[in-house]
Amino acid sequence: MMKSNFLKVAICLVIVFAVAFAEKICPNCGTSNPDNARFCKKCGTRLPEPEARPALPRLRVETAISGNAVTITSEPSEASVSIDDEERGKTPITISDLAPGRHELQVRHSGYQTYYSSFTITARLATLVITSDPVGAEIFLNGVYKGKTTETGLTISRVPYGSQSISARLPGYFEVTKLIEVKEPGPLGIFFKLGTSRGFLSVETRPTGADVLANGRRLGTTPLISELAPDRYALTISRPGYEDWLGYVNIGYGETTKVVQSLSRLPRRQLPIFLTGIALFAGGAVSAFMAEQSYARYQEATTTEEAIRLRTETQRWDQFRNIGIG
Repeated sequence: MMKSNFLKVAICLVIVFAVAFAEKICPNCGTSNPDNARFCKKCGTRLPEPEARPALPRLRVETAISGNAVTITSEPSEASVSIDDEERGKTPITISDLAPGRHELQVRHSGYQTYYSSFTITARLATLVITSDPVGAEIFLNGVYKGKTTETGLTISRVPYGSQSISARLPGYFEVTKLIEVKEPGPLGIFFKLGTSRGFLSVETRPTGADVLANGRRLGTTPLISELAPDRYALTISRPGYEDWLGYVNIGYGETTKVVQSLSRLPRRQLPIFLTGIALFAGGAVSAFMAEQSYARYQEATTTEEAIRLRTETQRWDQFRNIGIG
């Protein structure tokens, strides 16, 4: 214990004497001066100040936000960028997969001070103005009631970007539904013309037996004639083993719109050669074989449900094959 205390006292004395007897040497006459002296005590020459370590220069960084994307530039470039402690690349860089909210930014470059900052991505929202003829129609956005139209329209705020379903209902008139794609803040005007009479859609396909969907609602199988409210419809025609047909039709009051379409059969896939893959990755080869079997059954499916199940099964076996063979 005494030896330890003696060692501590000795270290303190060394530090005190080092500070007390620190000296500056005069560059003119060579005289030793106290470390805190500014002028030589013998010749009066100004003594040099201790050299200070130069600070690192600042890194110039600029950020520009557009929607859910941020563009980051720096001077000099090739600086490493981290967002929320995740490395994203080097400047200049544009990152467009950011969720709404606050994000922490860190930019680093050798020989420069690290740059720290934060930025906020705001949710992309739009404003819709709904009008109808006649007025007073009840408006539903994605099945949620939003109010009734007036002479100046019904304003719906804070509508997210993307696909939206809007329906207009008025007693004594046929309900009309529109599918819209919101891509800008607006205000976006949407007009509903409500009628007491309907139009007709006639669909014929080669081969027959194809499912027909209008604005996502199933109408039946071909050949068919369906009564619809006058409007513009997104039409989908599908049959197991054939490529889907997508298009648009306009239904007018008291009119029949006819669609005649030949469906294209899905091409048969050729089984790849897996000589090397079979030898090295037997599991992947088996998965590939199973995928081909499922796809073959998918082409011969007789119902929509069976086609969906077999298509999902084919995709699953393809994933196993990619893992096993790469």
